[in-house]
Formats: sequence, structure tokens, C-alpha cells
Amino acid sequence: MKKSFFFAFIIAFIFVMDATAQTYKFYSTDFAYKAKDTYGYWSDWSDWEKSRCLISISLDREVINIYSEDPQEFDIYGEIGEKEDENGSSIILSCIDKKGLRCNVKFRRQYSGVLQLYIEYNDLMYVYCLRAKN
Repeated sequence: MKKSFFFAFIIAFIFVMDATAQTYKFYSTDFAYKAKDTYGYWSDWSDWEKSRCLISISLDREVINIYSEDPQEFDIYGEIGEKEDENGSSIILSCIDKKGLRCNVKFRRQYSGVLQLYIEYNDLMYVYCLRAKN
């Protein structure tokens, strides 16, 4: 219960939403990615691609679902914390995907108002720009 309340508070703070709801729904608007090469160096971010998929954050189940062409599910098992830099602030969660791989999921609100969801693996990162589902 304490863990669910913490996630509800953090996500509500970032998204400026009602903290009593247990599920938050968004649509992606754009998508980009980058990956490590065989020498361990990160590529540049790809060009933004238009994207429209539903992204659901269920706090009572502690699950994040991304209903893209290849549906993704992430179980939340911990929080890393908050970070702030010159472009905005982030909340970072520790997650496990359906294949059992660990990753970090980062919710980022840029000072420009853009809301983003990052999925960060050791060798791959991708980001969705989000808008609230009306």
C-alpha cells in the first residue's frame, strides 16, 4: 500500500493529475531510439518518427503497458529516484520486462512542457513523447 501511494504521488506530481486515480493513460505522439554498437559506443538518437499507441500506467498492479505494434509490459519493482537538470525533471523506476530483462523507465517533463517516457536497457534506449488521453 505504501509503495502504491508513493508511485501515485510521484506520477501525479509529474503529470499534474488527480492522485486518487489508479490508472493513467497516454497516447504517444513521437518515438526515437539509440543503441550501442559492437564497440560499446552509443549511436546518436534516431530521427523522430510519428507514433500513436496507448500507454497505460496501472499503479494498483504496478505495471506499465505500451500497446505498440509489439506490445510491451514492464513490472515496476522499485524506484531509483528523482533527477533534475537544465532541461527538466525526471522520475526513474526500476522495471522488468516480459522477457525478464531489467531496465529503467524514466518519466521526464521538460521545462518546455513536453512529457516523455524513456525505456533504458544496457544496450538500447528509446523514448516516446506523450500526451494525456482525453
